[in-house]
Amino acid sequence: MKMHWTLIAGLAVVLATPSLAQNRLEQAAAAMGATSLNSIQYTGSGNVYSFGQGFEPGERFPLFIQRTYNAAINYQTPAMRLIQVRSQGERPPRGGGQQALAGDQRAVAVVSGRFAWQEAGNQAAPNNGAAGERRRALWTTPHGVIKAAIANSGKVDGNTVTVTIEGREVKATLNAQNLVEKVSYLSTNDVIGDYPVEIAYTDYADFAGVKFPRHIVQTEDGHPTLDITVNNVQPNAAVAIDAPANVQSAPPPPPLRVAVEKFADGIFFFVTPNARNWAVDFGDHIVVVEGQGSEARSLAAIEEIKKAIPNKPIRYVINTHAHYDHAGGLRTFVAQGITVVTHEKNKQFYEKVWARPRTIAPDSLSKAPKPAVFETLTDKKVMSGGGKTLELYFMKDTSHNMYNLLVYMPQEKLAFWGDGYNPPEGNEARDLARTPEQAIELLRVITMNNLDVRTIAPAHGVAPKPFDNLKKAAGMLPP
Repeated sequence: MKMHWTLIAGLAVVLATPSLAQNRLEQAAAAMGATSLNSIQYTGSGNVYSFGQGFEPGERFPLFIQRTYNAAINYQTPAMRLIQVRSQGERPPRGGGQQALAGDQRAVAVVSGRFAWQEAGNQAAPNNGAAGERRRALWTTPHGVIKAAIANSGKVDGNTVTVTIEGREVKATLNAQNLVEKVSYLSTNDVIGDYPVEIAYTDYADFAGVKFPRHIVQTEDGHPTLDITVNNVQPNAAVAIDAPANVQSAPPPPPLRVAVEKFADGIFFFVTPNARNWAVDFGDHIVVVEGQGSEARSLAAIEEIKKAIPNKPIRYVINTHAHYDHAGGLRTFVAQGITVVTHEKNKQFYEKVWARPRTIAPDSLSKAPKPAVFETLTDKKVMSGGGKTLELYFMKDTSHNMYNLLVYMPQEKLAFWGDGYNPPEGNEARDLARTPEQAIELLRVITMNNLDVRTIAPAHGVAPKPFDNLKKAAGMLPP
């Protein structure tokens, strides 16, 4: 009996050797038709979901109709062009993600080697910082992950293949036919920390000798973000993707710069592209309105706030709602001992997700942990000091976010909200890319609370605009 177990143990050692692991990978490559596959193009349609933009904190992300999903991949370059066209899916609108869309919205994301860019018409907008993430997307396709494992000495344990791709450990699960049925890895977000990404590949079919899934479902942090049915696959399609000259010569992005705009005595706006927050001088301390973006943005904003209102501590940061673009910079304030003011239901969400691991991108709070301090409201809260008053109103029964707040300064007749109507550039008051449901809701909240608003300066959009712009967007005044 002792000899029997010794033989089994020795066999296990042999099975774990790199040569046999490589052999299993080559078997998978042969079963899938990956061995001679240099490029592939596939198209599909279905649903796409806007990550971090749920109606309720921690719940599902809002659905959009994915009218087009067109991926063209060259595994040799490596390069990928992904064309997506989406349209409104939630009727009535429910959640964020730029709802409610008035028509189709097209996005083209491209990577070629170490270069990445977006395409709009004939224009290429460099985005080389996204190259690593897009290459990871390329190598986590069914054939890509097997090719990556073969080229990078991937490990095999039973039906699980493990390989490092763009600095992350990626696991692929093989089914009984040696086809990739799932790929998973960890990603990171400023609000929720480390979170799992899983891509399920099912319903394989043969396309000119190449096995490819006809159903692809991706989940992020347990919620679906993509669900498409593949309707066309072209193995070894002609896919040549070269980085345009302006992308290749693009310098690294400059350090984040926060522009400062003075609205009135003791009231300042702090602006980065498509994001603004306020700081208000309350006499012996400062109140900041919104901590959006990221730690980098919050650090840059805090630096400018202290220059604009010197020698006074920031005591409070007001958070309008829990969408990830509006809450991504909050932890930076918490790390500096600043109290977060938000709806009581948002507090429960933040306490839960802020306790999660942050191994991929540690921030200042994870490096020096301290408990978050909250002040919350359910309906209304008034904050006063130094001759300034901020009134916070729960935006009850609005569709953008279940626990959303509107901020109002009565003396200045100034209003701020997180999203719903974003004033566009130029003289056009309406946001023509969106239908007016959420603008109408904003106007209703202001009206039912008898707020005398003269100026709006929300978190998204351009410079402060007259209140009449919101009325025009809601259809209450002629455009």
